[in-house]
Amino acid sequence: MDKKYPMTYEEFEKRVCELFLSQAKSPSEVEDRKQFLENEKKMGTIEGEYSHACRYYDDPKSPSDEFTDEGLLLQPVRILDMLY
Repeated sequence: MDKKYPMTYEEFEKRVCELFLSQAKSPSEVEDRKQFLENEKKMGTIEGEYSHACRYYDDPKSPSDEFTDEGLLLQPVRILDMLY
């Protein structure tokens, strides 16, 4: 699951984390979110979301916005927000 998709896993993880952290309302919340992200990375949450995005990207019936900021905000960042 790499160059076949618009983003590698590493690019996906980096952008999802940036978008998630950008929603923090204070410096202390940024630090809390960073710690939360480290735990979620260990648990495989972001990796699972990448696999999900790749499956949808491969499905000709689904919209192809999984790897755009809009798509990232609608799925993996929203999931992280719900878990946070």
